[in-house]
Amino acid sequence: MKFKLYLVAISILFIFSCSEKINLEIPNETPLLVVEGEVTNESDSSYVKLSLSRNYYSPDAPPIIENASVKVNNIPFVFDDTLKVYKGPIGFKGQINTTYSLLVEYDKKTYTAQTYMEPMFRVDSIFQTWKEAEFGGQLPAGWAVSYAGFDDRPQIKYTYFVSGIYSKIINQDSFNIDKITFDNSLTPVNKPYVFELPFSRYNSGDVFIAIFRSIDKNMYSFINEYNNTSPDIPGPFQTPPANLPTNITNGAVGYFTAYDVVRKRYTLK
Repeated sequence: MKFKLYLVAISILFIFSCSEKINLEIPNETPLLVVEGEVTNESDSSYVKLSLSRNYYSPDAPPIIENASVKVNNIPFVFDDTLKVYKGPIGFKGQINTTYSLLVEYDKKTYTAQTYMEPMFRVDSIFQTWKEAEFGGQLPAGWAVSYAGFDDRPQIKYTYFVSGIYSKIINQDSFNIDKITFDNSLTPVNKPYVFELPFSRYNSGDVFIAIFRSIDKNMYSFINEYNNTSPDIPGPFQTPPANLPTNITNGAVGYFTAYDVVRKRYTLK
């Protein structure tokens, strides 16, 4: 027994005596322009946010760009100091079946992007169905929520969907973190259909919220790649994620997209 303790003591002494301070060199890349731009069919909701990329391991927030020239279809977007984004004129509202072009001039460089506002499919109603517990009780008994839809668009068209409930604790809408995308190759075309939200249960009195956004193929790819990036906290031995796909030219990153938005709110009985 004494011999074993002696070996443990020697091992601990060896570990600490061999410790050495190692300095890791973390590369510092030249900052890139980051674009977050959206045109929607809702009044005064379109915006363009500009910032600079930062080192992957930096704890600092990315710096916001306030002095760029920004235009959408040659309409000036002006920096809003409160929201920290560039906004169009009061009442600006996007239109379906329209191409939108972004022009950004910053630091003697010009960046462009283009997107198309696809029309959304029709969402006719939201309804509830009682379901017993499933998967051994892991999914409790409760109300399942479904929507009735009709899609007369040709294939393939893409949709970005988020859902949540109105939180009575904080008195505001609370959305799930999942960014769900699907296309109409997965649902019937030119005929009514019903889709039940999987793995979700709600209680009577809950206020269910759903937001459907039509997206083009570029945004569909961007969201899917975003969902695949690692959510882990950065560490010194982690590989930084690769750049997401972008439709911004001239070396910028980010996205510029157009949404036809359909919002639904349903109180469960």
